[in-house]
Amino acid sequence: MIGPEAQRARAQLKYWWLAWGVVGLSLMTIYFTLGPAPSLAGSARSHPLTGLIGLVPLFLSIIIRWLILPRCPRLKAALPWFMVGLALAEAAGILGALLGGVYRANLCILGLLGFLQYAPTFARQYLEPKPTGYIPNN
Repeated sequence: MIGPEAQRARAQLKYWWLAWGVVGLSLMTIYFTLGPAPSLAGSARSHPLTGLIGLVPLFLSIIIRWLILPRCPRLKAALPWFMVGLALAEAAGILGALLGGVYRANLCILGLLGFLQYAPTFARQYLEPKPTGYIPNN
């Protein structure tokens, strides 16, 4: 991309970083606000696997990040998938913090790792696309 279109794409990429930072800040704020004690929602009365409910959005987030986002052809087409995947990664951390019970710390760490995989460093491919056609080796 050259000219105003490239400048517009770079400006849009700043919004991707802004959204990523805000979600990360909110995820850490929720975890540290609730404190290190396990949540009451994950008590012994509930089913033991109920605390692992946060893994479902995490796995969906991983699928979006590594299978769907690399196949998006343009920055505008990738933005909705980026937002959905980022929201799912955040949901994994929030569900872990609220419903994790004994798995609370582990699920919050997994949610944070799911969030970190969405750092918009991969969006560089939309600003500088790979050349197409025959490219000789030398």
